[in-house]
Amino acid sequence: MAKEHVLAKVEADLRRGHVHPAMQRLSSLNAAYPDDLELRDRRAALYRQVGNVAEAGRWGFLSEDASVEEITAFERSCPGAWQRLLGLKVTGDPTERLGPVAGARLGRLVEQAGQEGPTPVAWTEGGPRPGEAGSWQDDLGCLVAAVIGLILVALTVVGLITVIRWAL
Repeated sequence: MAKEHVLAKVEADLRRGHVHPAMQRLSSLNAAYPDDLELRDRRAALYRQVGNVAEAGRWGFLSEDASVEEITAFERSCPGAWQRLLGLKVTGDPTERLGPVAGARLGRLVEQAGQEGPTPVAWTEGGPRPGEAGSWQDDLGCLVAAVIGLILVALTVVGLITVIRWAL
């Protein structure tokens, strides 16, 4: 269905007082168009209407209109910065399309996620992800653990062979 057709159905649902089907339709549209800021605003407004402050904060996070109360409720419901960043369900970096308040808010969240995670945030086609490791030193711990693991496996095999020979 075309986006406009689904939005017309959402409006019709709301006129009849059918909030739940309207939410489901907006959710489906949001999944199809994750970076559409207008859809996100509509979804935030609907959650405001029903009193779900945390979800209003989630979907209004990239909007200039989100209240401090909504953003705080969203942050309480998703305590980790990475959890909040991934919870926004965006596929591309929306910074260029945001107003100054929402842009600054997203910038702070990306900075917090970079500090919280193993590496800074990198924007991919699928959304925000941990970036590439900074240097070979970041991988040194994994390499040492792998070598120790291989040595332990080798010693275990030698020990098993010795026990089997001794038993026979």
